[in-house]
Amino acid sequence: MLALALLVGVGGWVWVLNSRLGDIPRFDAELDRPGRPERVEGSALNVLLVGVDAGPGHDLREQLQTGDWVEGSFRSDTMMVWHLSEDRDSSQVVSLPRDAWVEIPGRGRAKLNAAFSFGGPRLLAHTLEETAGVFVDHVVVVDFEGFAEVTETLGGVEVPMADGTTSRLEGAEALAYVRDRKSLPEGDFDRIDRQQHFLRAVLEQAVSGSRTNPLRLTGLVGDLAELVVLDSEFDQGLIRSLAMTITRKGAGEFTWLTAPHHGTATIDGQSVVELDVRATRALFQAIARDDFERYRRTHDVDLLPPPTESIDPLDEVIRSGAVAACVTQESSKGHAHRPTVR
Repeated sequence: MLALALLVGVGGWVWVLNSRLGDIPRFDAELDRPGRPERVEGSALNVLLVGVDAGPGHDLREQLQTGDWVEGSFRSDTMMVWHLSEDRDSSQVVSLPRDAWVEIPGRGRAKLNAAFSFGGPRLLAHTLEETAGVFVDHVVVVDFEGFAEVTETLGGVEVPMADGTTSRLEGAEALAYVRDRKSLPEGDFDRIDRQQHFLRAVLEQAVSGSRTNPLRLTGLVGDLAELVVLDSEFDQGLIRSLAMTITRKGAGEFTWLTAPHHGTATIDGQSVVELDVRATRALFQAIARDDFERYRRTHDVDLLPPPTESIDPLDEVIRSGAVAACVTQESSKGHAHRPTVR
């Protein structure tokens, strides 16, 4: 009787979880096109993660789901490619600077985040494939407004401070933390560090909590419906498989890094990042072949330090109404190798 009750309980929980996954909105990413980079055979995955701020009066989900993209409605300040190895033993998350000066198909040269503004995730994926030579399997669009709810479900996210203490951030404060760049010494480079550092902390707390509390996992999956929009090929079976892999292995197997570049420059009156296209393509080729560890032994790779070394000094917290936390940060990586080109 106890075994039967347990079976029914687990079955009911799985049904609820599956139903929550079905609530996550989908869109047609239209990734298929002639001349794409060759995909490495096997079950390794490259997932493009796009963080988006919606402009006033525009509905991100509606435009993605209907395909009626209104140019200039949204901006993307966060672009990462998550690679999951074929054996599921390792992952690399590569951030690409939003101001990287690239060739956007059909648009000429512009900043990388302009590709999303011009044509949504389809044009952004096309641009990345052409520039970095990386085959994009799936696209996940993250609405930053929903991100605050995830931190609240987790009960806040612990961020280590310079004095050895930690600060728990959630809701609007956490959102301001990952958005801020103007108060940071190295602007977008420091914001990339901060976003990676914070997402790693979110992942670690979500994984550790879900192992012991299935209800928290259910709550997090429910938050996803407000947080993300997935491409239509990203089916529920794949999501469950990836979630189980991450829960089993934890966040420690993730390596966080930034695409190679030559620093900043001014082009056509704009401050841009000069992406090292040759090095970026070589990096993604090694990652696609699940050969990253050998690659990093012979190349200068801009890695996020381990959690014990990633310290974000929170010198000042400015609270104003519902918006919390413009925070001043010294870089957690150090960017001496990132010269400023004038």
